[in-house]
Amino acid sequence: MIILKIENITFGYGEKLVFENFSLELPDTGITAISGESGCGKTTLLRLIAGLEKPQSGVIDAPKDIAFMFQENRLLPCLDVSGQLEAVLPKGTDVTKYLRAVELSEEAHSPIDKLSGGMKRRVSLARCLAFADVCRKSLILLDEPFTGIDTERVKRIMEFIRALEIPVIYSAHDKEALELADIKIAVR
Repeated sequence: MIILKIENITFGYGEKLVFENFSLELPDTGITAISGESGCGKTTLLRLIAGLEKPQSGVIDAPKDIAFMFQENRLLPCLDVSGQLEAVLPKGTDVTKYLRAVELSEEAHSPIDKLSGGMKRRVSLARCLAFADVCRKSLILLDEPFTGIDTERVKRIMEFIRALEIPVIYSAHDKEALELADIKIAVR
C-alpha cells in the first residue's frame, strides 16, 4: 500500500523555485531518507508533506495524523528531560522506554540547559517518537534528527525506530545516517 503520493507539485518562495512538477510515491512501511545539498528543499518537502506549506500546483495525498520533528529542537526551557516527553503525551504515560531508546535514561531529571547539543537533539527525537507511538500516528517526519549524534548511537536508535513499525521519512546530510534507510531519495 501507498502512504504518501505526491503528484506534479510545484512550490517556491517568491522567485526561488524549489520544486517543479515533482512526484513521489512511498510505501506504508519502512524508512525513507531524503538527502541533498543545504537549501535544496529537504525541509520544504517535509513541511509540504505535513501540510505546513501548500504547493502552488499539484496534489499531495498524505495522512493527516503525522508526528513531526522540526530541524530546531523546540524544547521547553522550564521542563526537565522527562517533562519534555510528558508534555505531549496523555497524563501518566511512562516515558522510560523512549529515554532508554535515545540513551538518555540517566538524564531523565536533568534541566534542558545543562545538556549538550546532541543530547538536546535526542530529547527532541524521543519526544517525537513517543508521541507517534503512544498517540498512534500513521507517519513520522524527522528533519535532520541525527545532527550531533555519533554514528554508533544512531544505529542503535534506528533499531528502536524500526521496531515501532510506523513509516518514517527523515532528512539527513550524514552519509552513514542515509545508509540506514530502506529507500533513499535525493532532492536537487
